[in-house]
Amino acid sequence: MALALKLYQRRAKKSLEEFFDLSRLSGPAAAFAATADKGMVTDYKPLPNQPHVPYVCLRIPTGGGKTILGAHFIQAAGTYLLEREYPVVLWMVPTTQIKNQTLEAFRNTRHPYRQELDDAFDGKVAVFDVDDFTHIRPADLSTKVCIVISTIAALRVEETEGRRVYEYHEDLEPHFVGSTRELEYLEKGPDGKAIASFANLLKLHGPLVITDESHNANTPLSYKVYDRLGPRGIVELTATPNSTSSNVLVSVSAFELKAENMIKFPVVLKEHNGEWQAAVSSAVARRKTLSKIAFDEPEYIRPLLLVQAENARGVATVEQVKEHLIENDGLKEEAIAIATGDQREIDGVDLFAKDCPIEVIITKQALKEGWDCSIAYVFCSVAQVKSDKDIQQLLGRVLRMPYATPRKQEAMSKAYAHVVSEGFGRAAGELTQSLINIGFNPMEALSAIRKDEGLPVLPLEGGETATRALPVTRIYVSREPDFDAIPERDKARVKFVPSEKGEGGHLEISDFLDGSTVDAIVESAPPNERSDLVVAVERHQQVTEAAKAPSERGLIFSVPRLYSVEQGELELLERGAVSAEFSWDLLSYAPDLTSFRFNEDAMTFEVYLDGREVKFHHIKDDVVTYLPGFAQDRTEMDLIGWLDNEIRDPSVKQPVLREWLRRAIQGLLTERGFSLAQLLKGQFILRRKLSEQLHLAKAKAYKEGFQQALFQERLEITVNTEPKYDFTFPSDMTQYPAHSYYQGPYRFKKHFYPRPGDLLWKTAGGQESEEFLCAQAIDFLDGVEFWVRNLVHANQFWMPTSTQRTYPDFVAKLTDGRLFIIEYKGADRFSADQEKEKRMVGELWAKRSNGKGIYLMAQKTDEFGRNLREQLQASISDHRA
Repeated sequence: MALALKLYQRRAKKSLEEFFDLSRLSGPAAAFAATADKGMVTDYKPLPNQPHVPYVCLRIPTGGGKTILGAHFIQAAGTYLLEREYPVVLWMVPTTQIKNQTLEAFRNTRHPYRQELDDAFDGKVAVFDVDDFTHIRPADLSTKVCIVISTIAALRVEETEGRRVYEYHEDLEPHFVGSTRELEYLEKGPDGKAIASFANLLKLHGPLVITDESHNANTPLSYKVYDRLGPRGIVELTATPNSTSSNVLVSVSAFELKAENMIKFPVVLKEHNGEWQAAVSSAVARRKTLSKIAFDEPEYIRPLLLVQAENARGVATVEQVKEHLIENDGLKEEAIAIATGDQREIDGVDLFAKDCPIEVIITKQALKEGWDCSIAYVFCSVAQVKSDKDIQQLLGRVLRMPYATPRKQEAMSKAYAHVVSEGFGRAAGELTQSLINIGFNPMEALSAIRKDEGLPVLPLEGGETATRALPVTRIYVSREPDFDAIPERDKARVKFVPSEKGEGGHLEISDFLDGSTVDAIVESAPPNERSDLVVAVERHQQVTEAAKAPSERGLIFSVPRLYSVEQGELELLERGAVSAEFSWDLLSYAPDLTSFRFNEDAMTFEVYLDGREVKFHHIKDDVVTYLPGFAQDRTEMDLIGWLDNEIRDPSVKQPVLREWLRRAIQGLLTERGFSLAQLLKGQFILRRKLSEQLHLAKAKAYKEGFQQALFQERLEITVNTEPKYDFTFPSDMTQYPAHSYYQGPYRFKKHFYPRPGDLLWKTAGGQESEEFLCAQAIDFLDGVEFWVRNLVHANQFWMPTSTQRTYPDFVAKLTDGRLFIIEYKGADRFSADQEKEKRMVGELWAKRSNGKGIYLMAQKTDEFGRNLREQLQASISDHRA
C-alpha cells in the first residue's frame, strides 16, 4: 500500500502541478513567477537553447523523501504538462551506487516508491536500467509509464561519438518507422534519416527528466545534454540548489520536516575540549541512556552511535577507537561494526532486526551513498570538527526520524552530537554550517544546534515574560582589535582574552554589536582570514537577535477566531461554511464550452482557459500512434467514463457528474459539430476546460451560500475571546513554517519570531517589495507591541472564505491589548472579487470582536491618498475602544 503524502509533500506536488499547468498556458517564466514559494526569487532562468521547456528545482532537505515525491511528479507531469496517459521519464542520479539503489526500489513491487507508481498508473509501469535501453519496445511506450534510470555521467559527455546512448542500435529500429525517420528535430545519420539511437528515442517522445541531487548538474555540459534529449519538462531535486542557475519553485523548510516527524530536531551538542577518549565514552553513555528510554517507545528502536575516526595518520584511528570501546567502555566486539573503504561490515546487514547486535558503527569518511538508517541517533567526531562533506553526511544520517512517526518521549525526538573541539563554541559554528550545507537555511541551522547544558527553563504563566540569557560567543583572533573608537556601550560587550601561548587570543562577545565594532574586529585579522571572521560575527549577531525575539522571551501571542453558534455550541467557522439547509445542483450550471474550437487548417485546438486564449497544436506524424489519446475503437461512453474518473469532486455525486459530462459531450457532438475522433484527440484539453467549468460552478454556488450564511445571518456568528477558543502562535521558533527568511539590511525590532519568514526585501527589478514596506511601517508604529509575518500554513492564523482558508499577511498585538490584522494588496488586486470577500470576512471578524480587533486591507496608497503609515495609524485611531 502506498504511503500517504506528508503536508509539505502535498504542497510541493500541488505547486508543481500548477506550474506545469500554467506553463502550458502562459509559458514557464510567467508560470514560475505565479507559483514559486512566497518570499523566493521569482526571476526565471530559462534553460539555454530551450527557453520554452519548463525547468524548475525543488529544494527538499536531507530526510525529506525526494525520491518518493519524484514518483508523484511523474503523474503530475503526464496530466498537466505532457498530456500523456503514460509518460516517458528519464531519471538521472549522480552515481552508480544510487542508480542501483533506485532501480532496486522501483523494481520491487513491495517498495513504497514502486507502490506510488503502481497506484498512479494502475500497475502499468516499466522500469529500465539505461544499460538495457534496447529492451524498450514500442508497445511498452504506448501501454505503460516507462522510467529509464541513468547516471548523469552516462549522458553527460562533450563528444557523443563512441557513446552507446547516442549510437545506432538495430533493436531500436521498430521505434523509427514511416515519416518518423524524417522528423527534423531528430539527429540524422549519413543517409539523412533519423538514427535509431536511445537519445533520439527520448527526443521522439519528449520525456520528463528528473535529476536527483541536481546541484551536481548545473553545468554548461549538463545543459547540452538536456538539449540533446529534447525534454518537455525538467524537474531537479536537491537539498542544496545552486540559486544562481536553478529555478527554485518549492523550498521545504526543516521545520516542515520536523512538523511531519521526518527528522529528529534539534541537535543536542556536547563539546569535548580535551582527549578524544572522553568524547567517545560520553557518546557511548548517551547511546546507552537512549536505549533504555527506547524501551517505552511503541516501535522497536535500538539507537545506534556513529563514530567518525581519524585517518591512518591521526591519533584516533579506527583501530584505536575500537580498542577504546572494548577495553574502556566494555562493548563486545560483535556490537561494533567498521564501515570504511576496506572494511564493509554493515553491507547486507539488517540494522533494524531485533537480533542485530550492532550498537556502534565506526567510519573514517562518509558512509556509502544512499545509506539510510533512521535509528542512528548519536554522532561522535573524534577528529577536529571541519565543515567537510563527511561531517555533513554523517550528521545527516542521525537526523532521520525512525518510522517517520512522532516519538512518545522527547529525548527520542532529538539527535545528539559529541565532538572534540579546539575551543568551546567552535563546534557549534561548524555543525551549524554543516546543516546549512545539507539543506537547512541559516536561521533553521542556528536554532537547530542546542548545547547539552540546555536552555534555562522559564516558569511563566499567561502573559508573564522573562529575559532569556543572551548567548556569549568565543571567536579566535590573531591579534587584539583596536576598540578605542567603538561606541562606549560595546566596550562592555566585547572582551579580549589573550592566548596563554602569547599569540592572539579569543574575543568573548555578548549582546548585539554596532557596525563600527564589527569592522574593528574584522580589521584585526589578516586579509585572508577576514571572510571567516565576518561569518562568525554575523552568526553571533543572528543568534543574539533570535534570543531577543518576543517568542524567545516567553510572550504569548493569541488571536480570537470566528465561530458559528449552533444549538448553543461553538463551532469553528471553516472555509465554504454554509447553513444547514444549503444545497447545490451541478446540473443547474451547464458548462460554457463556446470557446472550445478546432481549426482544421492548422490542426490546432483553440480554447479560452482562465480567460486566456490558448492554442494546442495537434501532432501530425506517425508517432501519434503511441502519443496521448484513446485507440480508434473507443466510444463516446469511453470518453465520458475517462472524464468521469479524471474530474472528481467530493461535493458532487457521481451519477450527477456523469450526467453533466454526458450533456457537455452531447452538446459538442450534436450542436457544435465536433467529431468523436476530434474529442478523443483533444481529451486532455477537454478535461482541463471541463474541470475549470466545474470549479467555477461550485465556486459560484458556495459563494452564494457562504455569503448568505455570514452576511445575511443564516448563521449566528461570534468571535469568542476566551483563551481556550483562541488561536495561539507557537512560541518555539522551530515551529514557524518559513521557507526563507528576510535578508535585507533593516533589522526588525518587534517581530514575534527572530526574523520574518517569506518576506522578500527587493523584487527582481531591484525595488523594495511592497510587502516589505508594509512590514517596515508596522514595525515603526509606536502602538505596536509586537507583530508577526503570518504565513500560509496550517499552524498559522487563518480566516475562512467561500473556497479556501485565507492567511492575512500580518497580525499585530497593540500596546493597549487590541489585535490588528493587516492584509496587504497591490492596486491590481485590491478590487478583485476574491479580495472583496476576504475584506468582508475580516471586517466581520473585527465587528464581532467587541472592540478587541481591528482589520485593514492596506494599499500602497488608498482612495484618500494616504500612504501605508497613515492608513495604519488611522485604523488604530478610528477603532479605539
